[in-house]
Amino acid sequence: MERNTTTHRGRQPQHGFTLVELLVVIAIIGVLIALLLPAVQAAREAARRTQCTNQLRQLALAFHNHHDTHKHMPTGGWNFAWLGNPDYGYGKHQPGNWLYNILPYIEEANLHDIGAGATGAARDQASVQRVQTPFEGMTCPSRRRANVFANGASTTFAECVNPVQLCSKTDYAANAGDMYNPEPYASSEPGEALPNVSNVDYDSLKAFSWKPVWKAGDPTNPDNLVYVRDATGIVYTRSQVAFRRITDGTSNVYMVGEKYLSTLHYETGMGEGDNEPGFTGGNDDTLRTTVKTVKGIGGGDVKLARDSESNVKKIDSTKFGSAHTGGFNMAFCDGSVRLVNFEVDPDVHRLRGNRADGVVLADE
Repeated sequence: MERNTTTHRGRQPQHGFTLVELLVVIAIIGVLIALLLPAVQAAREAARRTQCTNQLRQLALAFHNHHDTHKHMPTGGWNFAWLGNPDYGYGKHQPGNWLYNILPYIEEANLHDIGAGATGAARDQASVQRVQTPFEGMTCPSRRRANVFANGASTTFAECVNPVQLCSKTDYAANAGDMYNPEPYASSEPGEALPNVSNVDYDSLKAFSWKPVWKAGDPTNPDNLVYVRDATGIVYTRSQVAFRRITDGTSNVYMVGEKYLSTLHYETGMGEGDNEPGFTGGNDDTLRTTVKTVKGIGGGDVKLARDSESNVKKIDSTKFGSAHTGGFNMAFCDGSVRLVNFEVDPDVHRLRGNRADGVVLADE
């Protein structure tokens, strides 16, 4: 049998990548990933900011639906020691704040109505159940996902099982005006003191004469401290603001937007203006102002900025802000949602907090 003796003398020997070639390929892949990662992160942040914007649109719609039904914006409630209660209505006699009052308009009517008609221990248990129940749309996804965190305050809440260790919170705050602080000034001078009401029953406080005053600046001399009987914004203690009172125009005045938070305290419950339940009345946890400078002890210039480690009472608990680059989302009283630049003119920002100062801002 003839054997095939043909040889393939021209075939070259086979070999793999050299170590140098492999390292070059890995380096190229690393460079491509480094170039791609910022773009991916930017796309994710853009999506998160869009979600935040959509959540504010839903809040703006809820404010409008509340106004259509009750003929005024949701009230700011009483003060930080009181929570929402379904038996107290939607006006100035409701101790709970705007967030509690819009629950039926964000598909959370069942949460709003927990404990309706209950009294005594059953009412108190319903109150703590309500503040510890999570619900969607109240936190910015650029910060945190859930909305139930530690209660960092030592407050004893009226008509509630105390102490409250966990509670729902929100990253959004309503516009209380351009005063120094969204919470009323509790003093017998120049106004009547607001009681720390944890040991006062509802009927007694309902009949209280309620003469809160806010610290503000003298329009003719901003360096002077004055006191005002009525806050200048949209939502505040016992407010019932109707659209007809927004004489500067609904497209010029803030309604509700993102509040500043310390990056160190997104989930600790110890952030200034983020340490108590989201349903408490008259509280800087859910109310912010547009003041330029806070006067008095602990005061100073209020600089709008992206969230940082800063956690200063009176300054950081007063202002709006966000975790986004460039600015924070704000819903205006006409229902539109816009990104307000952190570098916005401080006077323009302040004027947008006052519903009726007589200054109409030009279109940007």
